[in-house]
Parts: sequence; C-alpha cells; structure tokens
Amino acid sequence: MKKKFTHLLLTAVLVVGATLPSAGIVRADAASDASNRALTWLETQQDATAGLAFDGLVDSFEDFWGPNNPKQIVYTYDQAVAAIAFIVKGERGRAEKVLNKMRDIQDPTGYWLNSYWYNNGAGEEIREHVGPVVWMAMAAMAYEKQYNDTRYRPMALKALDWSLQYQQANGGVAGGWSAWSNSNEPWSSTEHNIDIYRVLQYYASVDSTKAAKYNAAATKVKSFLDTKVWDDANKRFTGGWKNDTNLIDPKLPLDVNPWGVLALGTTGTHNYGASLDYVENANGVPGTLANPRYKQTLTYNDAGNTLTGYDFDWTDEVKPAYDDNGNQIGNTGADVWFEGSAFMSLAYYMRGDVSKANAINTEIIKKQGTSGASLGGIPYSLKGTSNSYWVMAQQNCVSSTGWLILSLAHFNPFTGQYLTGGNPTTPTDPTTPTPDPGTGTGDHTTADYTAGVTKSSATAISINIKPVTTAKYVDVHYKINGGTQLNYRMTNSSGTWKQSVTGLSAGTKIEYWFTYEKSGPQYDSAHYTYTLN
Repeated sequence: MKKKFTHLLLTAVLVVGATLPSAGIVRADAASDASNRALTWLETQQDATAGLAFDGLVDSFEDFWGPNNPKQIVYTYDQAVAAIAFIVKGERGRAEKVLNKMRDIQDPTGYWLNSYWYNNGAGEEIREHVGPVVWMAMAAMAYEKQYNDTRYRPMALKALDWSLQYQQANGGVAGGWSAWSNSNEPWSSTEHNIDIYRVLQYYASVDSTKAAKYNAAATKVKSFLDTKVWDDANKRFTGGWKNDTNLIDPKLPLDVNPWGVLALGTTGTHNYGASLDYVENANGVPGTLANPRYKQTLTYNDAGNTLTGYDFDWTDEVKPAYDDNGNQIGNTGADVWFEGSAFMSLAYYMRGDVSKANAINTEIIKKQGTSGASLGGIPYSLKGTSNSYWVMAQQNCVSSTGWLILSLAHFNPFTGQYLTGGNPTTPTDPTTPTPDPGTGTGDHTTADYTAGVTKSSATAISINIKPVTTAKYVDVHYKINGGTQLNYRMTNSSGTWKQSVTGLSAGTKIEYWFTYEKSGPQYDSAHYTYTLN
C-alpha cells in the first residue's frame, strides 16, 4: 500500500498582547461563577439538539416564535464560538461534538451555510459567507493548539481554500455568495478580512503544502486592511469596501475595531489600539452612521437600574431603520450589544487595561440569566433595536454567552492563545497516558495501537507508531528538547509509521504525540515523552 508523507514545519504564531496588571473590578470568584453559569447555559443549548438533524450543535437562541414554538436555528458562526468556549472550559467532548457535526455537514467545496434549521436539517439563511466559514477554521485552530490534535485540520484547510476564491485584486476577500441574489456578494467586509488574516498565517506555519499560498494571501489581506479600510485620520477601521462601486462602506460597525486589536495587536503598521479610544469617545449628537455613538448607559430592569455597554453602530435617536433595499427593519435607538461589549472587554485586556476590561464584564453580567432555562445566558442586545443591518434579538444567545467565557478567561480566538496575565482554565487531555520514563525501549501497547521509541544507537532513536486496524491517516508530531515542532502525516495505511532522529546525546528529551482515525468518526490520540539514556 502506498504511503504518503507530508513534512510540515511549525513556526511560532505571533502573540500580540501586553503584560496585564492584577487590579480589576470583577472578583475572581464572581468571574468564575459567571463563567460556569455561562457554560451551563451553553450545555443546555447543545443538549436541546439531541436526536435531531443537527445533534451535537448548539441552539443559537433561547427564544420562540410563539408559545410552544421554538425557533430552532443553529448559526455557523455560533458553532465556532461555542466550540472555542467549550475548549476554554476544558469541555473537550462537547467541543468535539460541535466540530464533528460541522465536519460532517461541510460542503465538499469547503463552505457552510450561514445557518440551519436544526430540527429538520434544512438551510435557514442560504448564504455562503466567508466570515462564518473562517470562524469554523478558527475553532479548528483553537482545538489543534490546545490539544496538539490535528483531526480537524483538513476541514479548516478546505474552508480556507474555499474562502480564497473570493480574494480581490486589492487584497480583500469578498463576502461570498448569496442565494437571495443568486450572485457573489459585492462587498469585502473589514470583519471577514480580520477573521481570515491570523488563521491563514497559522495554517501556513503548520502545513508546508499551503505555506506559500496562505502567506501570500495573508500579506494581501493585511495590505487591504491597512490601506483600504483603515481610517488613519480617526484611528479606526471602517466597515468594508464596496467592490461594485470601489467605495468605502459608509456603515461603521463596532466589532471591526476590537477585533482588529485582537487580530493585529495594539500597534503595528497603524496604532490599532487607538481604535478603542475612538469607540469610547464617539459621542456624535445625534449619532449617525457617519458619526455614531457606541457607548450607552441604559436601564436594564423594572427597578430602573442601569448598565453601561456598547451599541453596534447606531444612534441615540429613535427613528425608522431601513435595509439596503429600502425596506423598514424596525427602529433605531440607543442599545447595548452584549456580544460586542465582550469584544471590547477582551480588547482592553489585550491593551493591558484590566480594570476597564473587568468593569465591562461586570456590566454584561448584570443581564446574565439567574434561574431556569435562562440560567447563565446573556442576551444578544438589551433593547432589541435595529443595528442598521438587522433587528437585534433580545433573547439569550450563544454568541454573547460564549464571548463572555472567552473574555473572562482572557482567551484570544484570533491567535488561539491566552493573553498574558489571564487566569484561564487550562484544558487537559483526559486520555493522555502516563509519560514514558525513558527506559531505552519506550514501548506502549493498547487495544488500538502500539507505539514507542527504539534506541538504535547512542545518538539515534526511532519513533514507531502502528494502529491495530487500518487508519485513514496518522498525524505524528514530535519535539527534541522542547524545540521546533515537526509534523508528519501518513494516509491510508495499516503499516507502521517510523521516523529516525539522529545526532542526539544522552539526556535528550523527545516529546511525541499522535492522532489517528480508527473508523468512521472515531479517533484516538496519545502523548508521550522519552529521554535518551
């Protein structure tokens, strides 16, 4: 049987962040309680899909069309956020449920629809948008980096390859395709391009077959962000680029600024961190799309208590809102977008302002559900106004709840790493075997595989892995004395994978781990260390 080996060199992905002081407003125990409650809500929403067409995915909203008529929708972006939140909370099995189902329903060309009816398996929003697709690749990256497990890498690579078909001459990646117009979207959103930048860089660093293509594409995306949609006069990002008119999108959504900080850092080609100040101080009176007011203090309960958070992009005036086709889509007005407020909190952690970040989370937690099915959930918005694209729901949702978990843990999904100074729950692999003591043989045998290290000379070893049954692939990774990680893949083989490593000396530490598909959607993995004696 033919064996195919792909040699991949993993290089370090840039971590942009600052050393964070320990001061803050949210007490550690309060933050932990809020995070645990949020996890409980996400688990309930995932369990709601059990036995249905999209079993394993997470119901996006705790809401109803009417009495006893649940709105059973799963948004692709929400599944990525939920999977990353589960990873952060150490719920590997729940994260795998999401990722396994999304892998199963991925179109062979690489995309997912924006959303699906989870009770009957039909598409709900028949759009193939780059942003949600890339977020699923981002979730696969988070899983891979936290567990040293590459089982979802093929899914991520297909998603990125599909997305890059929409890259334009100016470097921006356009929005994708819409069934509503039966055509490609005429815009390149800043948001989608921020999404794809770091993910391209990561997979370029771990897959040598994609390195040239993805690095070149990432360079073009960065140029688009810096030269087309960054407004240096106001130190902010704009909403995007209209490819049909070659004009800037006049809408200014909040998310592009905190996401820009999380993906690009606080400094670089531009002073990206200053965009948080723009959001903080944009107090146009009245707010308009050209002069929005993001920061709002509004009542949140019948007692008249207030909370302070950030709106999507709009105004403190109440007036009709219209979509791009002139159809009224509700009313504008001051609102708090809880998901976006969590973006701001995490971006402030990135900038090193822990007190500010914690204060934002304190405000978000004021609206966290405290009992029943709502326990732990965070609403999408406070007032349910139009954000100039759609009317924002007021129900508890995956995106706001998942992002609260990420912010409280100081986890940056754009790099798949914790920010310096974070106090996260460290994910652990419950199936990790006891490390080999390094006897000189290093053999391990289970019902599913045999693996080990053979000392072939005083200066050389051989790493050997053999699945008991034929595997679709075996992904093997190893490091020498904690150095550069090397990765290999063997596909469609029932034989033994063997890699010789020479030029060693007594006391050299070899760390190696592997993942393989046993049968169907079942996987196995193990992690060992060996010291040359």
